[in-house]
Amino acid sequence: MNKLTTWIIVCVCSSHLVHAQMYDPFHKTAKPRAASISGLLPPPLMVIPEIPQTVVSAVMNNKAFINGAWYGVGDRVNNHEVTYIQNNFVGLKEGNRLTMIAVGGTRRVLGTKEVP
Repeated sequence: MNKLTTWIIVCVCSSHLVHAQMYDPFHKTAKPRAASISGLLPPPLMVIPEIPQTVVSAVMNNKAFINGAWYGVGDRVNNHEVTYIQNNFVGLKEGNRLTMIAVGGTRRVLGTKEVP
């Protein structure tokens, strides 16, 4: 016999003697244990403040129908002052921020800007 054949026979015979374990990809492993880390708390839940929606439904005779009631220029709605009323939108001011809301069934903010 040549050396290669002898080497293969020796390797095959010795592998049975060593009891080498073969990797089994389908073998179920044990579930990892939960790590007990003391002193660490889960992050706090984020609280998002609820912002009342402002819906402008209609405009008629310099009055705006906002959230189910009629308002004129100078009236206050949800901490916003009605600054002007146009046919297609209403301007609401809170502090130094002016917000333009379109007339329609859904809240559509046309724009917001800082005013002096």
